Amino acid sequence: MMHTRLGPEIGDWAGKLAMIRKLLYGLIGSGVQFHCHLCTELEKIGFKPSKGDPNLWMRDAGNHYEYVAKYIDGILIMSKESKAILDLLQKPKGPYDFKGVGSTEYYLGGDVKINYSRDSITELSFSSKTNV
Repeated sequence: MMHTRLGPEIGDWAGKLAMIRKLLYGLIGSGVQFHCHLCTELEKIGFKPSKGDPNLWMRDAGNHYEYVAKYIDGILIMSKESKAILDLLQKPKGPYDFKGVGSTEYYLGGDVKINYSRDSITELSFSSKTNV
C-alpha cells in the first residue's frame, strides 16, 4: 500500500490524503512486494524455494520435479504440466493477470529449446540477440 497527497488536478479532493491499494509498477518497493506476494502464492500450491536461489521454486510432482523461476516481474514455468500451474496462478483462479503467456522462446539472453530426446526439460543456448 502507498499513501499520497492528491494534487490540484483532482479538484475538490486536492490536498486530501489518499491510500493506493494496488501494486504499482516502477515504485522502489514494487519488486520486493511482487516477490513476497509470489512466494506466498507458490507456497499455497506446494512449491518450496531452492536453497541456492530465492528466485527458483520447486515441487515434487511424483514422476518429475516442477520448477518456477522468477526474474524481476516475469516467471518461467518448467513442468510437464505447465498450463496447470499457470492456471492456478492466473485469474480467475489465481491473483495474477499475466501478459505474454505462451511457449518460451527467449529468456534472459538465451534461446530456449525443448529437448525431449534427453532427460532435460529445456536447453538454453545464448544467441547473437544478447547485448553485452
